[in-house]
Amino acid sequence: MPPPKLTKSAPSSPLTEGDVLTTQIIHLLQEDGRMPYSTIASQIGVSEGTVRNRVRQLLDDQFITIQAEALPAAFGYHVNTVTFIKVKPSSNIDVVAAQFLPVEEVYYIVQMTGRFDLGLAAFHRSTEDYRLFLDKHCYNNDAIAELETTLNLKIHKFNTRWRFAPDT
Repeated sequence: MPPPKLTKSAPSSPLTEGDVLTTQIIHLLQEDGRMPYSTIASQIGVSEGTVRNRVRQLLDDQFITIQAEALPAAFGYHVNTVTFIKVKPSSNIDVVAAQFLPVEEVYYIVQMTGRFDLGLAAFHRSTEDYRLFLDKHCYNNDAIAELETTLNLKIHKFNTRWRFAPDT
């Protein structure tokens, strides 16, 4: 899975309070990203043009993306890890985060508060691949002050179809 783009900012404004129509459209697209606009329109009782315009606006405003989701295990990536990074005070956190953008195994990069500055979530083919990842990207990185590695033993929930309810 491609890592998130750190260069894009979050949408400028949240969904309109109580925007049930938008929520219904998003939920239907989460179930089937290829669902025809005519089907969505008939299920929620609006015109196809309304759905088309709303989806275009959601895409343009970066509220949603429509894409295929690849399950890592189907491609041999069975080792799920989280790596926590403390960046040296003399280094820039954004610059360090950007170093991991091209790394294909890394699918989630977050800046956080607390003991560490960054968290990297990744899938690897094996623990040996994870060790090689750490050797290549972390252990000899002069910008990293401290590192904590974790190997996730079991995933209890891996939801890529996040559901939300509009404010009411």
